[in-house]
Amino acid sequence: MDVFSEGLRRVDCPELAYERPPPPGQRYIPRFVVYDVFQRPQADPLSHTFRVFGLVGRPIEVGLADMVTRMPCVDLVADFHCVTGWSVGKVRWRGTPIAPLLMGAEPRGRYALVWGLDGYTSLMPIEALLEEHTIAAWAMNGQPLRPEHGYPLRLVVPSRYGWKSVKYLASVEVLDKPLPGYWEAHGYTINADPWTEERVDYDVMRRARRGVKVGV
Repeated sequence: MDVFSEGLRRVDCPELAYERPPPPGQRYIPRFVVYDVFQRPQADPLSHTFRVFGLVGRPIEVGLADMVTRMPCVDLVADFHCVTGWSVGKVRWRGTPIAPLLMGAEPRGRYALVWGLDGYTSLMPIEALLEEHTIAAWAMNGQPLRPEHGYPLRLVVPSRYGWKSVKYLASVEVLDKPLPGYWEAHGYTINADPWTEERVDYDVMRRARRGVKVGV
């Protein structure tokens, strides 16, 4: 039995629903529109690990196999909201809550830079990762993640626009000052709350378009 089959057979993953009215400006569609900034990476689930490092008291590294088969898990049911205006309703993700892992590392900063295996990064307030509904997902709608959805591990942050839900999840770097990730360097916001339509910081976007080095 492969590691994901074992994980999907678990019966100790309670359902956790994230229920809020639709954000303004969103249109529901039946399936995801898939985006990748960089080439999709190759990953071995048996050797893949997730790290928390940076401004922490105790850096941690855990194996994906342990996350799938042994660590606490939930079945998160949540709508997914893309900053471009589309949403998919009631996506079911199975994965490991991030908050206990992050708190175990004793974070000492206000921000988190989340890294994907492909080199993609996204910056967010550390509070976004400490929310109950933020998970490291390894299954989607009853199946292991497909490559286009972030195999083998994906951050899911249902309270934020989709670019914060980093695919091919590798690590979280805790910071005391904001260091822009990929889209933040192009003018997208740090907080990215869909319900207040926090999409773009126009000042940062103008500077990026002029070729000015961006700090946020």
